[in-house]
Amino acid sequence: MSAIDVLVTRARGPVLALVALITALLGFFAARVPVDVDNESMKTQTREQLDTYDEFRRIFGSDEDLVLAVNHPHPLAPAGVRLLDALGARVEAIDGVRRVYSLSNAIELVPGPDGAEERALLPRPAEGSDYEGRALAAVERNPELTGFLVSSDRRTAAVVIEIELRPGDDRYRVRMMNDVRNLMSELAPERSGTRLHLTGIDAQKYEVTRLLGRDQVVLIPAAVIALAFMLALSFRQVAGVVLPLAVTGVSVLWTLGLYGVSGHSLNPITSLLPPVLMILSVSTSVHLYEHWRRRRAELGERAIAATLRELRFPCSLTSITTAMGMLSLTLSDTPAVRVFGLFSALGVMISLLMSFVLVPIGLSLLPSSTREVPARGSEERERLSVLLEGAAGLSTRHPVAIICIAFAVTAVAVAGIPRIQNNTDLVGFLKPSSLLRQDSLFVDENLSGINTLEIMLSRDDGEVLSSADTIRRLETFRAALLAHEEVSSAQSVLDLLSAIHRAESAGRGWSIPRDEEEILYSLDLLEAAGDADLIRRVMDSGFAHTRVRVQIHSIGSAAAAELEDRLMGEAREIFGVDYAIEVTGAFHQMARDSNRIVRNQVESFSLALGLVILTIGLIFRSPRVLVLSIFPNVVPLIWTAGLMAYLGIDLSTGTTMIASVVIGIAVDDTIHYLTRYRRECARNPSRSCSASVVATTTGIGRALVISSLVLVVGFWVGALGSFLPTIYFSLLTGVTMISALLCDLLVLPASLVLWDRFTPGRAR
Repeated sequence: MSAIDVLVTRARGPVLALVALITALLGFFAARVPVDVDNESMKTQTREQLDTYDEFRRIFGSDEDLVLAVNHPHPLAPAGVRLLDALGARVEAIDGVRRVYSLSNAIELVPGPDGAEERALLPRPAEGSDYEGRALAAVERNPELTGFLVSSDRRTAAVVIEIELRPGDDRYRVRMMNDVRNLMSELAPERSGTRLHLTGIDAQKYEVTRLLGRDQVVLIPAAVIALAFMLALSFRQVAGVVLPLAVTGVSVLWTLGLYGVSGHSLNPITSLLPPVLMILSVSTSVHLYEHWRRRRAELGERAIAATLRELRFPCSLTSITTAMGMLSLTLSDTPAVRVFGLFSALGVMISLLMSFVLVPIGLSLLPSSTREVPARGSEERERLSVLLEGAAGLSTRHPVAIICIAFAVTAVAVAGIPRIQNNTDLVGFLKPSSLLRQDSLFVDENLSGINTLEIMLSRDDGEVLSSADTIRRLETFRAALLAHEEVSSAQSVLDLLSAIHRAESAGRGWSIPRDEEEILYSLDLLEAAGDADLIRRVMDSGFAHTRVRVQIHSIGSAAAAELEDRLMGEAREIFGVDYAIEVTGAFHQMARDSNRIVRNQVESFSLALGLVILTIGLIFRSPRVLVLSIFPNVVPLIWTAGLMAYLGIDLSTGTTMIASVVIGIAVDDTIHYLTRYRRECARNPSRSCSASVVATTTGIGRALVISSLVLVVGFWVGALGSFLPTIYFSLLTGVTMISALLCDLLVLPASLVLWDRFTPGRAR
């Protein structure tokens, strides 16, 4: 008795019990996989980057401020100021908030009997018919507040929220964001015409975490429904739906359970793991079930063993190549991408094992009455047969035309590829209906830009930054920064020096002290001032380090990297070799990380493509197969890249994963086709190549079409996701799969026919 016979008779009970036990155990851990609220696994910083950022935060504190914009008909009127008072006090009382800055608690420096002295910016109490005019005059006297705490049209005021730094604790920020959001809901509706808008790094993380949870709830059930629908439409039998879905469910639970046991959390990349695994896990079981249906009429009870014997090689090879495509992602230096690639590959191999175990056992349990293949003349099978016969006829009668058309489309796609940009935009990744996107764009338009580049300056010799020469260079650099249209403001110690000098000189507008003695006097006043936190935001206590906070408008990572390079070039030219200039901050790291992720994934795909094609050549032991398998598997990716170029879709952390995911899947159809073609040639060596191609296309084509369409519809479910990269990834992956199917049913057969024509006697 063979191993397969033992599996489907004596051992099926214990095997099913073992599978159920392991599934229950790993399912427990799968249900408890947390969400990475801090997105640490998305970061790829080098040690140098991390050290620079740690030093910056040690000196100046957190740079991840939240901005709560208050859009009010009259924010400087008594009602608007009272709202700012309430917001400031309530927000500052929230756990995790270190300090709040707003017009409500801002101070200004004014001339006094002994020089500059502090007083509240806004008049108190906030009442009187002339109050708004007096408050407006105070704001006009302090131009550095425009864009920072109030908009230029004076219709929007800002509450800037400085976050505490608590290393090792990432949960307090979630609680803090919940409290801020609840406070906004509580206060805004009470006041007609008032709208509150919140943005910032923590707001983005909070929204990503919320949307990840939403997508898990929506995408997984939607994928199950889509797969079940396509399987029912394809097979018209309950077993044809239940068996592939059982394999899929067990594979996903085992993989996610191991993912949870290993201590990983879900993030924007690994959140794709469940739906992608569901799609990848269904292919082998579809091929097994369809092949069994065809062989059942001929072999009866022996069809199960025959199916496994005939498909174990191509199914194993397709799973290996799919896993290789996924494993190429482990070359990335981004933890999230590495983990996604590793567990996707693991899930593919688990699904292969489950297909070889559960499908035969499931088929053996079917009553005899349900094992019969539907009549060959059914309408659905007739339509598909006609299409496959037409495809076979085209590829054998007009191979040159097919190859020429494929080359022409490829040439058009190649011409567009240089237009593709490497660009990641966290706000732009959200749907237009997203509240965070709307809030961020409002703040970007009405206040300072929502992105911040932090530039930290010190002297190589350790000297203090209090010389007239340093201040002059800082002023020149500030002017250079504001000359860039992407830059909305540049905050530095110059703003404080200007405020002191303005007070000391009886309010002569923007000016900074020029004399070194005046500068030292002003810095001493700053050091002795009561609001030390405000000073520490721009300069350390020993005047050895200063910070230039560059606010820039909403732009993607590619534009940010280019801008950063220009700014650093100007900075080095202005400050010279005696100064150490370092750029850092959360936005800087995000932009650099995103660009590095894209570059690494392009490199990993190149390796995956080479390994997959080489594996096919080695296993089939045929240089001809190696050559013929390249075109139908590379062309669909080129077509997709061209489509992205002409539609203006950027390369990002999501879209660059398409190639590595698809190359392993697309080659599956090629492997199944070539395996069947080789069998047809061996079965009848005297038959012509064209006849073997027709027999192969009409014989294996139905399984290829069904498995490909199931995969496509499964991927397209991702269009219900919350992030545009997820949507693009899902839709474009489906489009690539359709292109790969067309190439395997038309281009590959045409290549076989042409090869046979030009190498008679050697082709097979």
